[in-house]
Amino acid sequence: MQRMMMVVLVGLTLAACQKALPPETVNQYKAKMLYTCCNIHYEKEDINDANYYVGNLLPLGTQAQVLDAGRNSISFMADAHKFNLAHSYGTDQESFQQYLDKVLVTVDPNTRLATYSAAVQSAIRESRVEQGMTREQVIMSIGYPATHRTPSLDSNEWTYWYNRFVTYKVVFGADGKVSNIIGSPSPSKNVPVK
Repeated sequence: MQRMMMVVLVGLTLAACQKALPPETVNQYKAKMLYTCCNIHYEKEDINDANYYVGNLLPLGTQAQVLDAGRNSISFMADAHKFNLAHSYGTDQESFQQYLDKVLVTVDPNTRLATYSAAVQSAIRESRVEQGMTREQVIMSIGYPATHRTPSLDSNEWTYWYNRFVTYKVVFGADGKVSNIIGSPSPSKNVPVK
């Protein structure tokens, strides 16, 4: 019991050491028109960097307006709903601002999406990963892998969370394209895209 209390206290102390975004930075975000980088799944109004696949879908390119910020979270409006975006798991690998800048972007990703083949566009809009997709296409389709399990996007294996208990891996070949999806359930029909 005493050891458990010590672990909790250390965790709370580390969380308290994380710096909140300065007010001027928060105001800069509030003044910008932002877009969701990718398809984002959420439960209720909560989104976090574990990036669970289950839940409702907030499509890539949805306009987002930052409302307020806390130490490792922000609230924003998108698609007429208020969301809370929290950076909970990857705090040792990236700052909250780095995470935020990945998820809410200044350029609408639909412009880039329109340059892909019809099959790739369909897979991304349906939030699926298929063999032959690039890293960028995977991110647009299912978001960023959690950095505490996949610290580098240069890795050949990205670990994603289906839900709080089940993970799956997206494997990239030497050509930088998806060669395999390991685990079940996973967001795939296992039909290569071209």
